[in-house]
Amino acid sequence: MCLEVARSVARIRRQRSFQLCMICNARTDTVHTVASSKLGGNVNRAVVVGIDDYAGAPLYGCVNDATDVASCLSLEQYDFDTTILLNSGATRNSILEAISELAYASEGENLLFYFAGHGEVIGQAGYLVAHDARQYDPGISLGHLAQIMESASHNYNHVITILDCCHAGSAFTWSSSRPLQAGDIEREVPAVNESRCILAACRPEQTADEVDGSGVFTDALTDCLLGASVNWDGDVTLLGIFEYIAASIPSNIQTPVFKGDIAGTVVLGRGFPPRQGRPIDKSELARTLAKAHQLVDQYYYEQLAELSERNVRLNGGARKCSLSLESVVQWFLETEQALPDIRREQAWSGLVGRVREYRKNLADISIGEQTRFGRVVRHLGHGGYGHVWEIATGQEKRLALKVFHGNELDDDVKVRRFANGYGNMRKLEHPRIVRVHDIMSAPFGFVMDAIPGDNLRNTYIDRTDPEVMLRLMLDICETVQYAHSQQVKHRDIKPENIIVEISNGQLTPFLTDFDLAYHETNRTVTTNIGVGGVINYAAPEQFFEPNAKTARSEKVDIFSLAQLMFFIILGRDPSADNHASNVETLKRELRSWIDDRAANSLISLYQTATSRRPADRPESVIDFMRPIHAAEAVIQTASGTDQVAEEDYCRRVGHLYAGLGGYTATDGECRMNSLSNQVEIIVRLKGPAGANKVGLEIEFSVTGKLPVPSLKSGKSARESINVRLDKSFGRLAGVRRRAGTKGAFQTFAVIDSVSLDNAGVALAVEVITTTIASIEQW
Repeated sequence: MCLEVARSVARIRRQRSFQLCMICNARTDTVHTVASSKLGGNVNRAVVVGIDDYAGAPLYGCVNDATDVASCLSLEQYDFDTTILLNSGATRNSILEAISELAYASEGENLLFYFAGHGEVIGQAGYLVAHDARQYDPGISLGHLAQIMESASHNYNHVITILDCCHAGSAFTWSSSRPLQAGDIEREVPAVNESRCILAACRPEQTADEVDGSGVFTDALTDCLLGASVNWDGDVTLLGIFEYIAASIPSNIQTPVFKGDIAGTVVLGRGFPPRQGRPIDKSELARTLAKAHQLVDQYYYEQLAELSERNVRLNGGARKCSLSLESVVQWFLETEQALPDIRREQAWSGLVGRVREYRKNLADISIGEQTRFGRVVRHLGHGGYGHVWEIATGQEKRLALKVFHGNELDDDVKVRRFANGYGNMRKLEHPRIVRVHDIMSAPFGFVMDAIPGDNLRNTYIDRTDPEVMLRLMLDICETVQYAHSQQVKHRDIKPENIIVEISNGQLTPFLTDFDLAYHETNRTVTTNIGVGGVINYAAPEQFFEPNAKTARSEKVDIFSLAQLMFFIILGRDPSADNHASNVETLKRELRSWIDDRAANSLISLYQTATSRRPADRPESVIDFMRPIHAAEAVIQTASGTDQVAEEDYCRRVGHLYAGLGGYTATDGECRMNSLSNQVEIIVRLKGPAGANKVGLEIEFSVTGKLPVPSLKSGKSARESINVRLDKSFGRLAGVRRRAGTKGAFQTFAVIDSVSLDNAGVALAVEVITTTIASIEQW
């Protein structure tokens, strides 16, 4: 987000988890091929090699680098068929065979060879060190590689060699050997013109660095392949990649060497969003950098005065600096939006880094500190994305301030996710989703309502009362269902992300922390990055197929809700890797305190909802709630019989849907609002319909404006809702829709004959839940 334009060397690969399915499931010591995303006609081919497992001289980032590069090349913007050779699969013969097969037997537009591993010089000859290297046979000589690539240039328009192999600390004890240097590459692998190009990791006097499991050079290269170096036409060219890498890596660390395509004619990828903004002339660049220096230096002296002494910081210094730095951050943001190319300037990147450090300092909040929103009174908790503090505003209402971890401001992905969490919470207007207010950049965080309660893990639940547990579970489910109706998937449902308010003995859950949430309108060119959730509650696909569509579906939350149900009933976390044990534990607990019909219903629900196959889980949260409603209906029958008195029927429906205090009822009618307060509901008995049966009518009226922002007219909205309702009612036996005429939208669900028993109560609640979801699902 915002100032993360500096491609810092310290930014590690946790920011990019390129786990495309065919790659993330592959072993790291094998050979495999990733086909392009397009069907037929592919003319781009690549051989990608990564070796960490060297006997006596291991490396730690090359397999990661090779996997990342191969993942990028498989994107539709590149359309490469890629052969990947990793560790023991990257022997001398296998590498030569893969390159030669493409070079001599195929034709195409681009042939790319990428190597990440050791490079050595023995005598005067340079070598790429293969996995099966020996002292006098280290691997592939650069001379041999040059011959192959020269031959390939007759069959391909462009032959590209990218070598990240000048690694320091090679530790080989071979006589007369030394690490390969870029000068050796320049000498032995000529690049005549754009038909044969070379991109190497460093200058002759340098060696290639690794930082936190990833090569610095390839870290920047992968950024380029994901679109960071895109030109004004939406293309990624080899020259653009070189220029971006050269500007991204500090010169005192490493400098790439480039030979060949000096005109920028070698296009590797097409179809990216074109570079935005306009070119910056030298005079404008100088003025902009001068102003940036001035702003950053002014803040430097201000923070020396306001933050150095603790007492000064607590009593207004932090607040003053926060406001000042906020304006600096906003200026940097606006400048980058107007002049996107300025991100390529090292001087700009250095200033961005200084601003990031100042923001980091402000994130170090203490109790008693005066913020721009009020004074910090206590620490409420912390998680993977930040700390939460309670703020006294000087008024009766207190707020909570969530501040992102300052030491992770260089992690682009987590920064985006944190902002995404705020944005998703901002979209959702629901009484049990924590309401957020202002967002700020210095420190990076946002303000939200402070809920007077603790998280679910620390909340006392009377586990001797099944009705309390099931009502709590249903309230949570309904809140998640509302989020789904707004196309938001939470993807991190767990006890810590549910705050429980206790009032008059009632538990009211509030859903918070949408940092991992996915919104249907989110669209990116590249893969969805990273893994979400914690292992006990996250669905398997979030870890094993994080970029698959299933990892962003409703069924991810359904899996987590089932695990949460386990926690609510038993008071401990489910096992992350022993599903059978969880089922048996749940069976023992349920059958000790609950009617066997309800127990069997909940056990069956848990088994299906926690299936490793998303297709086996309930289709929606409404489907997930159905067995819980049925179990609650059984438990509410105090006499132990299924029968419900006619005068008690509407009251039972209201209690099952809205809970204690959420409805008003007479003998023949019940009134309540939907749990989001957007729809008024009236349940009416319509007289006897046979032995132990009655007719039923349920009225639904939207309380305000029709909640359909995507449709231009009320008529279109009503028509769309009615189509959805007819489809839903078609799956419910004996239920039909009757149109209404009141307000923005009104409809009736009519059931000519409903049984006066638990099943009849559950049917009415299912009709209510289904109808509300159809109205609110936009």
